[in-house]
Amino acid sequence: MSKPTPRTPSPSPETESTVVLVGGNGGLFDRYREALEERGLRVRHFEKRVPPGARRSLGRVAAIFVVVSMVSHSLRDSVKDLADDGTKVVYLRTGSVSAVRAAALELSHDRAA
Repeated sequence: MSKPTPRTPSPSPETESTVVLVGGNGGLFDRYREALEERGLRVRHFEKRVPPGARRSLGRVAAIFVVVSMVSHSLRDSVKDLADDGTKVVYLRTGSVSAVRAAALELSHDRAA
């Protein structure tokens, strides 16, 4: 019997950047991950709640993407504790893969500038 694949990969090394995705559709996680990895980003996805101690395990956070149409108010409010004051927070209207891909593209352009 094989071990189940973890939904959220282990923290990235300091040389990589992590995007925290809050809300969205858990069934699309693999596609979200692919869209972000195309831009050299890793993803941590919190769909229902942020576990205690999550901030310590995140590593360097490049941005937080919040899917406003698919997130509870309490989860949305917990975003403040996930990153430093200078971390970019991007609010996405939908949980579509194309919305995540577009936000990742914009983030990669911002990082290159």
